[in-house]
Amino acid sequence: MLKKKILTVKELSEHIKGLLEAEELAGIWVEGELSNFRKAVRHYYFDLKDEHALLRCVMFRPSIPFVPKNGMKVLVKGDVRVYEKRGHYQLSVRDMKVGGVGELFIAFLKTKEKLQREGLFDAKWKKSLPRMPSTIGVITSPSGAALQDIKKVISRRFPVKLVIAPVRVQGESAAQDIAHAIEALSRRGDIDVIILGRGGGRWEDLQPFNEEVVARAIFTSEKPVISAVGHETDTTIADFVADARAPTPSAAAEMAVPDISEVKRWVAHNAQRMKKRVNETVFSRKELLKRVKGRKALKYPYELLRGAMFRFEETSGKFRRVALEQIEGGKKRLDVMEGCLRAMDPHRVLERGYSMCFRVKDNKLFSSIDNAEIGERIKVVIKDGETICTIEEKKRT
Repeated sequence: MLKKKILTVKELSEHIKGLLEAEELAGIWVEGELSNFRKAVRHYYFDLKDEHALLRCVMFRPSIPFVPKNGMKVLVKGDVRVYEKRGHYQLSVRDMKVGGVGELFIAFLKTKEKLQREGLFDAKWKKSLPRMPSTIGVITSPSGAALQDIKKVISRRFPVKLVIAPVRVQGESAAQDIAHAIEALSRRGDIDVIILGRGGGRWEDLQPFNEEVVARAIFTSEKPVISAVGHETDTTIADFVADARAPTPSAAAEMAVPDISEVKRWVAHNAQRMKKRVNETVFSRKELLKRVKGRKALKYPYELLRGAMFRFEETSGKFRRVALEQIEGGKKRLDVMEGCLRAMDPHRVLERGYSMCFRVKDNKLFSSIDNAEIGERIKVVIKDGETICTIEEKKRT
C-alpha cells in the first residue's frame, strides 16, 4: 500500500510510530548497562547498552530507591516511543531495578559507607610496615599467578621465609576462607607482615574482598596487611581497610621487603661513617696533645706533663681498641648477615648435591610426584648443568 504513493516525511514517521508503538512493544523488560546518564529537572535521560547495541531511554519523574550511575547493570520496564521531530525512537522507562553487577555495586557502596562511618578507613589505625621482615604471610590462591609473582619478587629483592595460606579467592565461601586465614596468620608470632592478594578479574570475581567479614578481619589483624587485589584500576573495600594498598601482587612484594643491594650499601655506608668518625676523633685528640705539649707553663713541670701524656696515650689507646672492636664486631655481624643471605641462594643448595626439576612441556618447576606423569620428560638442573630425563616410575615417600 505504501509503495503505491509518495509519502511525506510526516506520513512515513507516523506509520513508523504506529508500528513501533504497537502493543507488543509496550511494558517490556530490557537489561543493559547504564551509559551517558544525566538528570534534567526531575527527569532522567540515559542510554542502555550492551556489547552489540545502544538504546536511548527517558524516565519521567522517577521514583526508585537508588540513584542510577554510569556502568550499572539494570533492568528497566517501559514502552517504545517514537520522537518524530528528531526521527528516533526511545524507551520510555516506568520502572528500574538493579540487576547483575549493579546489585553488587550497590552492596559495595552500602558496605563502604557503613565501614567508613565506623572509622575502619581512618589513617590513624594504619600500622607501619616493617623495614626488614624475616617472615611474610601470603594469603592467595595456591594455583594463581599472584603467588608466583610474589615469590619471584621476594627471591630477587630480599629472600625471606614465606608462609602461604592457600584460600579460594572467588565463590560463595571465599570471603570466610580469607577472613579465617587473616586471623590465623595474625596470631602467629613469627609473621611480620601479611600480603592479601589475587590477580585481576571481573567485578563479580573480586566480591569476596568487598565482604564485611574480610574488612573486619583486616582491621583487627595484629600484623600489618598489604592489600593487592586485582589490577591497578581495581578497587575493593579490602584496599580501604588495609594498612597499605599495592596496585598488583608484584608491587605488594616490592613494598614488603627492601632491596638487598640497597641494604648492603646502607651497611657499608654506615661502617665507613663509623670508621671516619673514629679517625677524626683520634686525630683531634692528637692535635690537642700537640697544643698541650707546646704550652710554656707545662714544659718545666716535666713530671706533670709526662703523667698527663701517659694518661692521654693510655686513654687514646683504649678508645682506639674499643672503636676497632666495634668496627670488627660490625663487620662480623655483616658477614653473618651476608652468610645467611648466601645460604638462601638456591644455587648454593645445588652445590650440596640437590637438584631442581622442571617439566619439559611448560618449563615449570615441580616438587611433587602429582605434578608430573609417568613417561613425561623432565629437565633436571644440577650444580654444573642440566639433563633431560623420562619418568619411568613414581613412588610416594
